[in-house]
Amino acid sequence: MSQDKKAELILQTVFVLNGLTYVPHYRNRDVFVGLGYPKHNQHRYSARDLVQMGANPSSAALWQRSSSGVVNSTFP
Repeated sequence: MSQDKKAELILQTVFVLNGLTYVPHYRNRDVFVGLGYPKHNQHRYSARDLVQMGANPSSAALWQRSSSGVVNSTFP
């Protein structure tokens, strides 16, 4: 990508729990990850998991995420 072109930011749902923001994974927007993923934190969550833990939904402008990529221990 040339320096004069910038990736488009899209408003997306994120979750905030205890001051930490969980964002959708780049490969699959239905999987949420937190600070330090994947090097220091291997935890992955669904939106339902985060809501059950008490997280609040919010919005953030992020680069586009995929909707069907594999996210697991082999492909963090």
